[in-house]
Amino acid sequence: MLTYGLGDEAELRLLQLHHAQALFDLTQANRAHLRQWLPWVDGVKTAEDTQNFIRGTLLQLSKDSSLNLGIWYRGQLAGTLGTHSINWTNRKTEIGYWLGEAFIGKGLMTTAVRALADYLFFELNLNRLEIRAATGNRKSCAIPERLGFRLVGVAKDAEWLYDHFVDHAIYEMLARDWQKTSA
Repeated sequence: MLTYGLGDEAELRLLQLHHAQALFDLTQANRAHLRQWLPWVDGVKTAEDTQNFIRGTLLQLSKDSSLNLGIWYRGQLAGTLGTHSINWTNRKTEIGYWLGEAFIGKGLMTTAVRALADYLFFELNLNRLEIRAATGNRKSCAIPERLGFRLVGVAKDAEWLYDHFVDHAIYEMLARDWQKTSA
């Protein structure tokens, strides 16, 4: 999946090194917004940090262990979407995502996650997808809920977020259930 059209002037693209400056600029412009829920923001200080992140994602892709995509809207990088480590033995992975604040509320992430789930289930033949989101992050939790993922529990103190722990809502979708919702 190098590029995948999402309609409505949006598309997914494989993150590559030449996207580093745009991704860094998006992170910089949304630092306060992203920092509310993402623990990695303070570690991104320069465009070189973003280049190193993309290098790492390309290395993981070359080993078939993850997939990281940019979300473009009207020619602008709007956010990212990807998998954490793919467990091929058990045919499962976890999806993570974020959007710049100006791009929220346009249906981009729901459409992007739906497209990625289709790809993971139908092209890569995975059986189980998981999405974890801080329980207080209602906009992030709304994505799997909107797509029919099932809430399977809450992991207490699941993530250290700068100066406090946050709980994570854990959502899952199985391939057999996705086929029913996408039919």
